[in-house]
Amino acid sequence: MKQSESDKLLNKILKAESNRLGWKCSRGFTFKKERNLFFTILITGQPKAQRLSWSMSFKHYDFDEIFWDVVKLPENKKQPLSFRACGAWVAPSMEVQCGNTTLNKWDEETISDEIGNIFELLAPTSVEVANSVTTYQSNLRVLEHYYSQLMNKYPNAVRTLWIEKLLTCLLESELNEAKKIANNRIEMGDSGGFYYAESSFYQLASEYIDAAKNT
Repeated sequence: MKQSESDKLLNKILKAESNRLGWKCSRGFTFKKERNLFFTILITGQPKAQRLSWSMSFKHYDFDEIFWDVVKLPENKKQPLSFRACGAWVAPSMEVQCGNTTLNKWDEETISDEIGNIFELLAPTSVEVANSVTTYQSNLRVLEHYYSQLMNKYPNAVRTLWIEKLLTCLLESELNEAKKIANNRIEMGDSGGFYYAESSFYQLASEYIDAAKNT
């Protein structure tokens, strides 16, 4: 089976399984809002190797709201829920779990059965993680836990929690602490992975904080 044919089949199965299990699916991303969190599951297939690879990540639902205000894209709040999973400019998510499995056959029935198994594995974890987040600070602690796991597994991974820490400060109206983070990251030459009108995320955050202090 060609990769394009496999992708089409996988998307068909994902939509069916997502609907059956209470998730939603768009452009290959499966997603769900669970309490205060937004979860995304990404499953990809390699037909030549007969392998499915998967990962589940999360972010606080409110992160996108304040992120879009900072980067001057408030109109994104009107986008459908799927935009938080597959939109170009969204707050970062943290990986919770990932894996891969090799199938005996690469056909619709076998792939469908395995995707069902993946959902059965990940769904309880999403509920458990969501139940552990009751405040913005508890969300930060859960993020730090999974960040530590990520760094232990991939010590050279280019990933930080500075954006999440800054967004948390903004959501808690801790403007002075948010300003310290923004200034520090600007001094370190960190763009935050986002530019708008030649301004980095942290420069935009600094401007947003200054404006907020003057209102």
